[in-house]
Amino acid sequence: MGSMGEFEDGGTAEFEGYVEAPVGVIGHADRAEPLRDYCLGLMMLVARKSVEPLAAVTAPERVSA
Repeated sequence: MGSMGEFEDGGTAEFEGYVEAPVGVIGHADRAEPLRDYCLGLMMLVARKSVEPLAAVTAPERVSA
């Protein structure tokens, strides 16, 4: 999977189960990975929980400088 990698506690399967429902209803396959990244970012220790700071942490290769 994209930028998610593995959770330190091995919770990758649980995370996938959590995001499976919203990914199933967003309507476009190309939105699935960004949605997963956003959900992952919400769980991370990031000072600001808005889209740009979360993207910088979860998918830095897709964020413009």
